Amino acid sequence: MQKKTLLIFAACLLFTFARAQNRIWTFQQCLDTALQRNISLNQSRLNTDLSRITLEQSKANRFPNLSASARDGIGFGRSVNPTTNQYVERTTNSSSFGVSSGVDLFNGFQITRTILQNKMNLDAVKTDVENVRNQVILNITTAYLQLLFQYEILKSAKNQAEATVIQVDRTQKMVNAGKVPESNLFTIRSQQATDNLAVVNAQGQLDLAKVTLEQLMEIPVTDSFEVIIPDLVEPSLLLNQTNQEIYNKALTVQPQIAGASIRTNSALLGIKISEGARYPSLSLSGGVNSNYSVTSHTGTSSSVNDSPFFPQLWNNLGESIGLNLSIPIYSNRQLKSNIERAKINALSAQLDEQNTRLQLRKTIEQSYTDLRNSIKKYEAVKEQISAAELSYQNMERKYNVGMMTAIDYLIEKNNYFQAQSNGIQAKYDYIFKSKILDFYQGKPIQF
Repeated sequence: MQKKTLLIFAACLLFTFARAQNRIWTFQQCLDTALQRNISLNQSRLNTDLSRITLEQSKANRFPNLSASARDGIGFGRSVNPTTNQYVERTTNSSSFGVSSGVDLFNGFQITRTILQNKMNLDAVKTDVENVRNQVILNITTAYLQLLFQYEILKSAKNQAEATVIQVDRTQKMVNAGKVPESNLFTIRSQQATDNLAVVNAQGQLDLAKVTLEQLMEIPVTDSFEVIIPDLVEPSLLLNQTNQEIYNKALTVQPQIAGASIRTNSALLGIKISEGARYPSLSLSGGVNSNYSVTSHTGTSSSVNDSPFFPQLWNNLGESIGLNLSIPIYSNRQLKSNIERAKINALSAQLDEQNTRLQLRKTIEQSYTDLRNSIKKYEAVKEQISAAELSYQNMERKYNVGMMTAIDYLIEKNNYFQAQSNGIQAKYDYIFKSKILDFYQGKPIQF
């Protein structure tokens, strides 16, 4: 019975594994897997946890600390009895216990400002997570579209090869009937070999595109990996926004802009924190302590301290409380150097923010120009495909009745299929660039 149960369990595991291997992935599933497994993204999340711990630590600095201590020792020969403060000529065993606490009352607002700065740093690290997440989304989108592009290229190459096979058969019949010379058949068969090679190359590029996507998803590469091919809508050849409008929108939604701004404010606050060290600091401290001592027999003396443990602790109980005022006068230029470094860090953060905005503007301007050019290219390629198709159909009719040589026919055929390939490339180029501009405006990428 147990053996049968194990066999059923193993069969279920094999079925589940086979089903996972034969899974057909959607774009969203590819993206979700990458976002879950990406190492850089998970490291950014850990950095967020570290920043959160730092913030909680700075908040705890507002409250009093509390510590306890205990000590036990033995004195030999002439020593001071810690309970009576008298010298004794015998072995003494003593114990002491204490509890102490302290709290900063004022330190130039450094604690309050440090808490605020750590909150800013946490918010900045959160934007880093979003920034890495966005990069993963862009990488997956690029790889996914490249895979769809290779699917269509392979389909086009197979169609071309199949059309050539038909022409080989047709030319063979025409040669047998004496309508065309045998050299036409040799030319068509040469084209057939070329088309078969194109299919092999297209299949190889498709396999590489799959590997790229699988590696970005951080999953093992398998031959059974497939994605769902969506019905892509015909691109609308319109630009309804200017690059400045897209840039203005991107400034409000892109995490790297928010992160750079937060870091600038944090660095400016760091100047005030450093300047706070110039002010006097005031702290309050207090403590409770007690001790216990027992003296053993030594020599001929019979005097023994036989006071019980707890009464001694109670009788020796002592309390203390105090205020500590510290006034900085000279610190070997440490305070001034810290302030100067904080000011330089603030200037550097401002430059980083300026550069981040500048890079975003340049990227959007470049993407906008690329999209505009891709629209023009797509329009031109559509006209090219239409003209090449008419020319190819006309040439095919002439060739089939023996009015055209095989070389002239193949030239038109290759021109037509090259125009189709150009159309596929132009379409996916336009789709990708339009998705990029949508992404910079905070719109989700969907297929």
